[in-house]
Amino acid sequence: MELVGFILLVANVVVLVGGGAFLRIYLPSYLSEKGKNLASKEDLQHLTRLVEGVRAEYAGELEQLKANLSSEGQVIERRRRVYEDVCASLRIFISGHDNSQTAKDAFHSAYAAAWLWASDSVLTPLNQFVGFQVQIANAPGSIEQVVLKSAYADVILAMREDVGFPSTGAAGSDYQFVQFGPGVGSTGTIPRL
Repeated sequence: MELVGFILLVANVVVLVGGGAFLRIYLPSYLSEKGKNLASKEDLQHLTRLVEGVRAEYAGELEQLKANLSSEGQVIERRRRVYEDVCASLRIFISGHDNSQTAKDAFHSAYAAAWLWASDSVLTPLNQFVGFQVQIANAPGSIEQVVLKSAYADVILAMREDVGFPSTGAAGSDYQFVQFGPGVGSTGTIPRL
């Protein structure tokens, strides 16, 4: 019996020494690797939170930018409509065009809308042109026709630049004022300039 106890004791010591040696070699590297994995996992979670935060921030900024662009697009579209009305109503100042009360009312309406929607770069030449018209009403012939035509063309070009053609190659001198003589159209008569 003593022999069996001794063999069991030796076997236990061998198992304990072998297990201890195995654990001494394997356990630190296992725990070290587990620690690295845990640290990597924590780092990955932290990085994921950071990335998601940045993504959310930029998504918000992107939505704001989209809203601003949409709003700017609507303003430009509104300006285009106002400028079309201004162009059409400015014809009352050109010799031979409709000078009725309806045309004058249309000009006043378009001029008021321009003051609401037009940029300063359009209002300045528009006001200069209207000022010339007031001066002519008070003192006919006080401003030469070439100056009036140039001021009119400056208004048209300023509106053109403001709605999307900032680097236009057209010049005020390119604008053509055309008046049609009697019978133009059906007879093929050449228009008067």
